[in-house]
Amino acid sequence: MKKTQLLLSLAIACVLVLTSCDKKQNAIDNLSNFVEKVEKNAPNYTDKDWTNVNNEYDELITEIDKYEYSSDEAKLIAELKGKYIGIKAKDNVNDFIEGVDKAVNEVKSTIKGIKDGILGNEMQPLGSEADSSNVSNNP
Repeated sequence: MKKTQLLLSLAIACVLVLTSCDKKQNAIDNLSNFVEKVEKNAPNYTDKDWTNVNNEYDELITEIDKYEYSSDEAKLIAELKGKYIGIKAKDNVNDFIEGVDKAVNEVKSTIKGIKDGILGNEMQPLGSEADSSNVSNNP
C-alpha cells in the first residue's frame, strides 16, 4: 500500500513538473512570437495599434513573471524584452523625425509668407512649382 501511494505521489509530482515546464516554455514561445510579429508589422502600426501591442506585451510579461527560469531562459527573455524595447524606440525616433520634418516645412512656409507680406509679393497657389528662390525681392 505504501509503495502504491509513493508511486502515485511520484507520478503526480512528475505530471505537475512537466505541466509547469510546458506552461513556462509556452510563455517564452509566446513572447518570442509576439516580438517577431511586432518587428514585422511595426512600420504599419498606428497609435491605437501601439496601445494594443503594449497592452499585449504587458500581459505576456505578467505571464512570464509567474515562473522561475534557468539562466539561459532568463537570458533569452531579457534579449526578447530588449528587442521589443528597441523596436518601440525605433518607431518613436521615426515619429520624431517625421514631426521635425513637418515642423521644418511649416516654418519654411511661414517664413516665405512673412517675406511675401513684407515685400508685397503675391502668394503662389498651392502646388505651383514656384519656390522662394524665384520670388522677386523688388517691392
